[in-house]
Amino acid sequence: MQEFMATSERRAELYWWFATLFAHPLCDEEIAEYDSYDVRSFLKSLSTLDPMREAVAELNDAIARLLVRPTRQEALAQEFTALFSRSSAARVPPFESTYHYAAHSATRMQERLERLAIAVDDKYEPPFDHLSVELDLMGSLIIRAAEAQSAEERTQWLDEQASLLHEHLLVWYPDFEARCRSQDEFGFYGACARLLGVFLTMDANYLTLVQPAQ
Repeated sequence: MQEFMATSERRAELYWWFATLFAHPLCDEEIAEYDSYDVRSFLKSLSTLDPMREAVAELNDAIARLLVRPTRQEALAQEFTALFSRSSAARVPPFESTYHYAAHSATRMQERLERLAIAVDDKYEPPFDHLSVELDLMGSLIIRAAEAQSAEERTQWLDEQASLLHEHLLVWYPDFEARCRSQDEFGFYGACARLLGVFLTMDANYLTLVQPAQ
């Protein structure tokens, strides 16, 4: 159980980190953290996982170029806006409905949030099929499973995680990742997208292993 708790905290931390990356442009203080011991150690720990090694190396290269870039915060903010802006001019819209072509994906996500009594309104604006909303929700579901008071309740929250992954994120994220990597000229967000794609696949495999046999 202690191992499950520790793994859950780690998974939630990763989901929330990625949610922040794609939610808003990084401020200069946040960019500076990428040159800190804590972040370097964090990325180094990820690189010990074989599937993540190449993606982490690509991100480290992008970070190195970012840190020495003149007016780095302004430049990265401009790239964020060009890629992910809510306007119709965005090159890589971060919304499920753009890629999934499923009717009412934003409504489906809002209904899921209401059913689970998990509010993201304070952090994000509608529509709620934004990548960061779905990632943030995964983090919350992981903590719910970790805090479950019974095996039955834990299984329920693990099922919710698998449902969100397989009915939403894994359906449309690969198209988002491919577009992000092709459209991001500087490479920071493209590298982040690649690392997230690897993580989502690994996490889906983890859930398959940890869920009780049906």
